[in-house]
Amino acid sequence: MIKIGIEVSRRKLLSDLLDNPGRYFFILSEGDRAALCIQTCNLQGEDIRTHIIDGFALDKNGELISLFDDGISDSLLKGLNWKRRTHGEKEYPISSNLEHTLCRLPDLMDWIISSLLVRDRNLVIYPTHIHQ
Repeated sequence: MIKIGIEVSRRKLLSDLLDNPGRYFFILSEGDRAALCIQTCNLQGEDIRTHIIDGFALDKNGELISLFDDGISDSLLKGLNWKRRTHGEKEYPISSNLEHTLCRLPDLMDWIISSLLVRDRNLVIYPTHIHQ
């Protein structure tokens, strides 16, 4: 396997995260739970870690709900024939609706860059997928 690292400025990475969230985000499903995730690795492309990304807002009843619940359900339904892993957990691509939601969250992307990409951590990039 050949490992390739691409160095990019913070501004360009922020722009790419907003323009192409499907390259970085995926849905991790384990049992009856699913979450929006992103992965990081070390400088050698190893030590891959999965990070659950979530945001919460109050609903009309004053209850905290995930901003991504609808998009996660939509992604699971549209990605049933596409899985990256099968050892007890499954990874699905995000739906176009969830991509659209993520494109409108520059503060979330900035937080990811500021919080997850520390101590020589790098984002794992996946090939873009075709939406069904």
